[in-house]
Amino acid sequence: MINFVTISWLILIVVLLVWGGFWLYSYLLRRNNATMISQEDFQQTMQSAQIIDIREANEFNSAHIFGARNVPYSTLQQGVPGFSKSRPIYLYADVHSLTGRAAKKLKDAGYDKIYILKGGLSEWEGKTKRQD
Repeated sequence: MINFVTISWLILIVVLLVWGGFWLYSYLLRRNNATMISQEDFQQTMQSAQIIDIREANEFNSAHIFGARNVPYSTLQQGVPGFSKSRPIYLYADVHSLTGRAAKKLKDAGYDKIYILKGGLSEWEGKTKRQD
């Protein structure tokens, strides 16, 4: 008979494996479909890029990077809006798992200049627009 401690360890191992698999999948999506860009490089080159916030509208309306356009990930799942393929696309959100999936959608649609902001909005130190 398997005792409680053994079952607890097995559950912990399964949870860690699932979490690790999810993290690895998210990492590989980002790495294979986009380039991570630092805050400094983002700020220096953002004037020439299409800045896309993939969070939902209510999150975007509460605060977003100045100059960003809101295209929620849920919208990207239904089809990619007409972005210019000649200009880079800068993606950001609060979590990288969504940006990796969004980058894959864009790459599958023929976009190749895709960048993801390291740290997302939560670590952004540049100009933001906040709703009062």
